[in-house]
Amino acid sequence: MPRLRHRRRATGHATRQLDPRRVTPARLNRSVAPQQNWVGRESVANSYRGSIGHARGWQAPRTVDGVLFEPVAAELSFGNAGNDLVGDFVRPPWPGPYPAVVFVEGSGPGGRNQGSWQTRLAAAGFASLAYDKPGSGASTGDWTRQTMADRAEETVAAVQAVRSREDVLSDAIALVGGSQGGWVAHLAASADARIAAVVTVSGPGVSVRAQEEYRLRRQLAAEGFSSADIQQAVALQRDQVQRVQSGDDPARVHAAQTRWHAAPWYPLLAGTTPQSIAFIAGIADYDPASALAALRCPLLAIFGADDLLVPVAASVRAISSTLKDARHADHAIVVFPHADHNIRVYTGTGAARVSQGHYTPAERAPGFDELIVTWLQRRLPLEPGLLVGQS
Repeated sequence: MPRLRHRRRATGHATRQLDPRRVTPARLNRSVAPQQNWVGRESVANSYRGSIGHARGWQAPRTVDGVLFEPVAAELSFGNAGNDLVGDFVRPPWPGPYPAVVFVEGSGPGGRNQGSWQTRLAAAGFASLAYDKPGSGASTGDWTRQTMADRAEETVAAVQAVRSREDVLSDAIALVGGSQGGWVAHLAASADARIAAVVTVSGPGVSVRAQEEYRLRRQLAAEGFSSADIQQAVALQRDQVQRVQSGDDPARVHAAQTRWHAAPWYPLLAGTTPQSIAFIAGIADYDPASALAALRCPLLAIFGADDLLVPVAASVRAISSTLKDARHADHAIVVFPHADHNIRVYTGTGAARVSQGHYTPAERAPGFDELIVTWLQRRLPLEPGLLVGQS
């Protein structure tokens, strides 16, 4: 069973901008003028009780004024492969049960950094879990030693931890995976038939090897490196993977490339240390085709047309073709124009500037947030036993 620990929330000050995830109704009642009619959390929750189960999302009753929307957050922990994994479980401030979302992090030492998204989902009636990857934050383990299969197994364990809660609809749990998390989400959902839906954001439809080579070429070109530099970098990355997969020691491979370590393009390689060289070699051959072919739940795949890290056109073709051949019944592939890997559009003046493969300055593409929430609301039941299309 997952272990749950509620976090004590800090109080705010009435004259400062209010953060609805940190200011309690009790504190606010003491801070505002006496004539303000603020309603306590429990009475607000009771007022929602009769309507939440039937609505797609929620609508505030017109008789309740000045409600402080404060999602309820608790720390949730679960185990997998000998690791203790810890995250934030966030739910709406009204009674459940709720449909739920489990976030699947992308590459790197990701943590539970989905706070704004968890607040959006709570406002739409969803609970959600975002957790620290192994070796990050409060979680034990080492994410650099994980394969895609390891990550998918861990994701299923996270789903099971959420599914075991009485305030969650056990057959209404979706995955939202970003970047590398898209590969993982496909694989986890193909292994757990009870996962109700998958959303991927910049989740590649091609192999890791193909994606990484595309990323390296596009990122180096965007940062002004010559064709000769790009060819050298690609050759070096290929050599790293080939040698480690042939049994060579990653530390020896790294040492053999010492003369390139000072090259200005070297930090953009997928492998720049023995540890990262071993990691990329271990996942390079993963291809999502089999997982996509086995997928039975609804899928929403989102891309940014200007993504420098993922080959969008090739991914769209591969995902569409695989799902069509598998006769997948419910999927949508959406590409946002002028958007980067994080589905953000450039907001500066003049030619677009790129930093580490992303536009800067930038803001979220219009409609992106609404698309995900609306799509999930139409595919996850908000009542026990109620499936989409039933009444």
